[in-house]
Amino acid sequence: MCTSTCRRCLIYWAALFAVSVLSYGQVFSQGDDNGYPAVPSAGHGEIRPHAWIRARLGRNAQPNQITTVLAPSQIAEAYGINLVPGYGLGATVAIVDAYDSPNVASDLATFSSQFGISCPTPGYGTFTKVNQKGQASPLPQRNSGWEVEINLDTQWVHAVAPCANIVLVEANSSSTSDLMTAVKYAATVASVVSMSWGGSESRGQTSYDSDFVANGVTFLASSGDTGSVVEWPSSSPHVIAVGGTNLTLNSNGTVASETAWSGSGGGCSSVEPAIPAQKGFVPSNCSRRATPDVAMDGGGSSPVFVYVSLQGGWYAVYGTSLSVQLWAGVIAIADGLRGTPLKASLSDLYADAAGAPSSALYIDNYRDIVSGGTRKFSSTPGWDFVTGLGSPLVNSLVPSYLVAQQ
Repeated sequence: MCTSTCRRCLIYWAALFAVSVLSYGQVFSQGDDNGYPAVPSAGHGEIRPHAWIRARLGRNAQPNQITTVLAPSQIAEAYGINLVPGYGLGATVAIVDAYDSPNVASDLATFSSQFGISCPTPGYGTFTKVNQKGQASPLPQRNSGWEVEINLDTQWVHAVAPCANIVLVEANSSSTSDLMTAVKYAATVASVVSMSWGGSESRGQTSYDSDFVANGVTFLASSGDTGSVVEWPSSSPHVIAVGGTNLTLNSNGTVASETAWSGSGGGCSSVEPAIPAQKGFVPSNCSRRATPDVAMDGGGSSPVFVYVSLQGGWYAVYGTSLSVQLWAGVIAIADGLRGTPLKASLSDLYADAAGAPSSALYIDNYRDIVSGGTRKFSSTPGWDFVTGLGSPLVNSLVPSYLVAQQ
């Protein structure tokens, strides 16, 4: 008879076998949404990144031969990014993460070479890595889960805005104190600060919200990866909360459909006050801050390529960690075109959606996500608790941003 210990062993080896099969399979059904978090949850209130691993493709994978994982050119086509000039020239994006990815710079170079990503203007699109105090050393210890997150973040901000300078700020740990120390430094060197992590709401979070207020700095955070749950810092009234979608493309690269991802975090905050910009968008039964504000690709059926040399090469990765970095790149493009940092990004997002869901303004600037959902919320016309206002039509939204800022 198999003992409880034996049964646990069988379960472990079965899971390991399943992961190993996933690790070397280069093709999977695009309708599937199976994966595992880069950093598993360890307890209530813990801050963790929102990156999920769909598949380990391996060092010898040929990205140009894999059709179930999205490349930068496909994302650019789907959202109209390829129609907007500027490439983020002159903007700086600070990415805040925990721990260290030792090979992040060389992995970014490999990713960029594979997909032909570079800034056409010499001297821009630089990369710098510092610790939470802004120093080149000492750097934190390596953490394999956060390493996947860090590489996802840096590679996909660069993919969207290749002329934007990137400053990776690595916190000593995933504690709130260390991460917020990193955030405060990030806000001194960048016009965009992107945070692809979060944790359960608590009363104490409001004491940090003032750290997300800095002149000419836009703060963004991923909304979460467990669906129907509000997480901080995305629930801060000073942060743009970004949810996730599943993106399906036609053979010519155009969008066949975009639906809400079941893991996309969101809901009505139990802590943060309502923000004026959401008045008229959020359901009347929510009297506090609601998340997310917007969304972009992040679902398990439309993962993207990420390169991690210390863990075997190419990965297929998804999650709202991806969504927020895509949006960080979009904001960097707007900053670069404007010449100076945006001043009121969060309120402008809603101003550019006035009259949703049927107004010409909204239809021009956003793709309304009206299908899919989480265990608690459905994606509906206009704003909803899964995808917010929807995903951006960048070639229209970015110029609209610039007009609003004049």
